[in-house]
Amino acid sequence: MQQKFDVSKKHIHFVGINGVGVNALAKYCLASGAVVSGSDRRVGSLCDEFLKRGCDIREGTNSDAVTRADMLVFTSAIDKDNEELTIARREGIPCFERHEFLSLVSKNFKRVVGIAGSHGKTTVTAMVAHILKECGQDFVAMIGGEAINFSNYVNNSIEDGDIFVTEACEYRRHMLALEPSIAVVLNMDWDHPDSYKDSASVQEAFGVFLKSAQTKIYQGADEKSVVLERETGVQKFEYEQKNDRTNVFEDGCLIGIFGDAIAGEYNKKNALFATAVACALGIKPKDSLKSLCTFKGVKRRFEKVGEIGGAPVVFDFAHHPTEIKSLFERAKIYGKILVVFQPHTYSRTRAYMEDFASVFADEKSGVGAIILLE
Repeated sequence: MQQKFDVSKKHIHFVGINGVGVNALAKYCLASGAVVSGSDRRVGSLCDEFLKRGCDIREGTNSDAVTRADMLVFTSAIDKDNEELTIARREGIPCFERHEFLSLVSKNFKRVVGIAGSHGKTTVTAMVAHILKECGQDFVAMIGGEAINFSNYVNNSIEDGDIFVTEACEYRRHMLALEPSIAVVLNMDWDHPDSYKDSASVQEAFGVFLKSAQTKIYQGADEKSVVLERETGVQKFEYEQKNDRTNVFEDGCLIGIFGDAIAGEYNKKNALFATAVACALGIKPKDSLKSLCTFKGVKRRFEKVGEIGGAPVVFDFAHHPTEIKSLFERAKIYGKILVVFQPHTYSRTRAYMEDFASVFADEKSGVGAIILLE
């Protein structure tokens, strides 16, 4: 049994505490008996619990809290010369980047599920958490977005124990800091061009991640299939569309259907992965399919927020050409689409400029007009 990482009675300061990833770690520490303080450029609703509990959370800098802390956790988004980080290092206070601290926290659990992939991590992690919660499992989950059912953090654990579910981000190979017992790779598209020079380097990193776990879950030979590989053997999950019904199979046997809550081709793949992950954790696939009927999705993932002149307004975080293409396929049910697009990072925009142009210009995409933001 590996040594546990005890945070109780420690004062832990979080730089970027309003960001979903750092925020979930802070919530775990607060629930584990730590003193939590933090800062961010903006403090929003994700920090409400901390403020209600009297935690020292401030907008801008919170240098005073740093000097009292036993350790500091920081988001990857801050500058290297960040004032709070500089103070902590000068004072000899241990500092951990988010993925490093995540790895330490994971050591408190017997089974660690790391969900990696270029697209769909947040939705699949939220789906797995929803299934486990509905089935009464003892677990903790950290989600890289706000699930409508339960936000970015779920603690369904009576005490530190069995299952820890988390996204494993490929940015700068951060996922390799985890030591998962169940490694999930949803797909291996080339993203984060500031971290990977080409598709081959992306696939190499995901391959290392898969090999790090005894139980592996990955896409099968068919796009509508998922493989669950463990020491006891291999299981294959598939789905097929038959008229208005989406049938789900396990090793060729029909086990149920995806309900109306699972809309869009990419979401059906996400749900198939979530079903395979839950199966690896001991949940019967039929129970997973039933649980997913009440899954409400994740904010900014095809989130309908209102209407303008009778036309639905949908927010989505899609920021890679592959994701945008899949999004347009789903959105075509509404007819012609007015797209308002904000590019996400300079490096991605530069690297995939031709792909973005191709997706937006495709006559089959359903795009009637496009507004490009800076």
